[in-house]
Formats: sequence, structure tokens, C-alpha cells
Amino acid sequence: MNRDELLGEIARLIVTDPKAGERPWDGYALIAWYGDGISRLNGFRYDKGQAGEALTPSGVQVENRLEELRRVTQVQGKAPWRVCIIRINREAAEVAIDFEYEEPGQWYVTPDSAAQIAERVRPC
Repeated sequence: MNRDELLGEIARLIVTDPKAGERPWDGYALIAWYGDGISRLNGFRYDKGQAGEALTPSGVQVENRLEELRRVTQVQGKAPWRVCIIRINREAAEVAIDFEYEEPGQWYVTPDSAAQIAERVRPC
């Protein structure tokens, strides 16, 4: 799959994820964070302008597709991205993607940073 196909597949997996379907949402953001030998996923659902609520997809399919996206988007001779942020605006049927190469720490979600990061990644 190419970049766009993978992005569409990741969005589809998020939208159809059983956890994501438990409660309504009009926006969703997923942060894939890669460090030295470790990776983390943190997802946030948004509904009717309320604060982001933690909701990370279940299963490994999203992680596998993100690993594939990381390989496909890597520029030869350069390190792969460290953070991928996927934003879904459900009402507009739009998906946006951003990559972070230089400062991954600003996207590392902890209990203390979760609310602030959830606001920064909120879909438009």
C-alpha cells in the first residue's frame, strides 16, 4: 500500500474499532509515538466541542498499519518520523496527517500532559 492507501486504512480501522463505537464522537486524534525500542499509541475522541477524552483503538491492526506507514514514508538516508498524528473530522469526512521528526517529546502523553496534548491535536 502507498501512503494515502495506508492513511485511509488506518482511518477505517479507527472508525470501525469496537472501542471507538462505544460512544459518539465527531472528531478523533491518534498519536503514534516512537522512541528507542518502544512505541505508544494514544487516542482522543471529541464530541460537540467538549474536551478530548482518552480513547485508544484496541487490537494490533492499527499499530501494524502505522509501522507500514512509517516504512513507506521514510526518506532514503534519513531517520523515520518519530511521531505521527492522525486527525479525523467525522462530519466533514476528512483525515489529516502530520509527522514529527525533531521534537517527539512534545507529543509524549503522560497523565500530566494528556489534557494539553489532547487540545493541541484536536481536529478542526
